[in-house]
Amino acid sequence: MKSSKKEIVLVTGGTGRLGRHITTSLINKGMEVRVLVQTKEDTVRAKAGSIPYLGDITDEKAIEKACEGADTVIHLAAMVSQYKTGLNEIMRINTLGTRKLAETAKESGVKKIIFASTINVYGRVRKEELSEESKLMPTDSYGQSKLLAEKEIINSGLDYTILRMATIYGPGFESSFLKVFKAVKEGKAFIIGNGKNNLSLVHIADVVRAFELVLENREKSRNKIYNITDGRIYTQKYLLTLAANTLGVEAPEKHVNTLVARMVAKARGLDTDELRFITSDRKIDISKARKELGFKPTESVESGAGYLLSKFNISDRRKVDK
Repeated sequence: MKSSKKEIVLVTGGTGRLGRHITTSLINKGMEVRVLVQTKEDTVRAKAGSIPYLGDITDEKAIEKACEGADTVIHLAAMVSQYKTGLNEIMRINTLGTRKLAETAKESGVKKIIFASTINVYGRVRKEELSEESKLMPTDSYGQSKLLAEKEIINSGLDYTILRMATIYGPGFESSFLKVFKAVKEGKAFIIGNGKNNLSLVHIADVVRAFELVLENREKSRNKIYNITDGRIYTQKYLLTLAANTLGVEAPEKHVNTLVARMVAKARGLDTDELRFITSDRKIDISKARKELGFKPTESVESGAGYLLSKFNISDRRKVDK
């Protein structure tokens, strides 16, 4: 007789932007979902139906309690912004925290860990198309911390799947893109360099589907690494023109070099993390995820621009109301 026991999944970073989407999916699939939260105040942000466990990602006792009896760990907790935090904190959370989590999960009998990594492990600018076998050459502390975290997981003795994700857009991930909309609407946007650099994106719905596919294909995805993007390549100029067309204004035409861009980015409301994305240049191959997982991105950046326009208009109306 088949066991009726629910699968127990611990999600670190479960109250974050990505985490809330992932936990919703898992709950809807009938799993018992635990989320690791840093403070008691964070428990109110946990999705209804999930079970909060209080503790920091580097707190061994808290992790041990959360891992007890769990079948799978989905590790999302990470420090992303280099702009807001220093190197030490990024390494403490992203690398040391991952080591502690993997060690404790293994000792607690967890069967598998699924790790949210980043295409930043390849570096910011690369000429060749990048597959999972490409040389890893991170050029910032976030990418470096994630590369080291990947190594911790691979060497942990746990079954694992690592998803290297592009920049996410869609519900919950609007803020950086709304800044670009604002600059374009006000005629303050500019093209950095020739604007032909290749940018990689992925919609949150497709990211969630990638995690679902890993859970559905446990044996195929065992000890594998996958690139996750929407399978398209956008130039910086195309995305700025799309934003302009969506807003019904003139597309940016002024070109500046990277040095000037750094000097004026702050005035445009862009921080250094966002500038790194805009000036990145990478082509990412997702054929492995397509072939082995059946990953088929369904969302388009064009429809995403329409969603952003609705959020942008709401933001503008709120300012007028004030």
